[in-house]
Amino acid sequence: MARNGFFGVRNSHFAIVLDEDKLTYEKPVHVAGTVEIGMEPSVETGTSHADNEVWLEEQQDNGGSGTMSFYDTEGTPELRQLIADLVGYEITADGRTNLKANKKPKKFAFMCEQPGRVTGRRRCLLMCQLAKPSQTLTTNSDTPEITQLDYPFTWKPVVPPGGTADDRTSGYDSFTGLPDYETFFDAVKTDGLLERKAEAEDTGTPAENGGE
Repeated sequence: MARNGFFGVRNSHFAIVLDEDKLTYEKPVHVAGTVEIGMEPSVETGTSHADNEVWLEEQQDNGGSGTMSFYDTEGTPELRQLIADLVGYEITADGRTNLKANKKPKKFAFMCEQPGRVTGRRRCLLMCQLAKPSQTLTTNSDTPEITQLDYPFTWKPVVPPGGTADDRTSGYDSFTGLPDYETFFDAVKTDGLLERKAEAEDTGTPAENGGE
């Protein structure tokens, strides 16, 4: 088998949530200039002891947090409107950005791609929220630096429509060669998340399986 490895990041897309319960979304919007996407899962384990042994051990996936870094999220009116919706800003009638303090940000699905040497990966986190960006403004020296915008963000697990608490998921990945890979960024796809790959059926005879 050829050796694979993922590298880089590109093709960042944002799809605003229309209905949190039904998990419906607007069409994903491409944002160019991705510098880095940092993601740190939050998984907690609780352990109780009794009779001098581990009595119960439970694990809970709480989603995670991280930082999205871009070189340009304000270059066009459309981008400014998108980011204003996602961080809780407001675009005024004359086109300026009003840095609102109390406006509620809109939740969204985040999609991106990691190319691979052989197989690429595309990822979708279904329920994310951005915080207002941080940036460092520096004077030009011999080599001018492009200002990088860093957006702290969080994501949380959701229950797919028709599922139960056992079906909670943060999102999904697709890989080169799968049917939806080429159309991955066309829409957020929540159907199929409750379907599990069927296990191979045991078709052997009792004797073959160790019976008489």
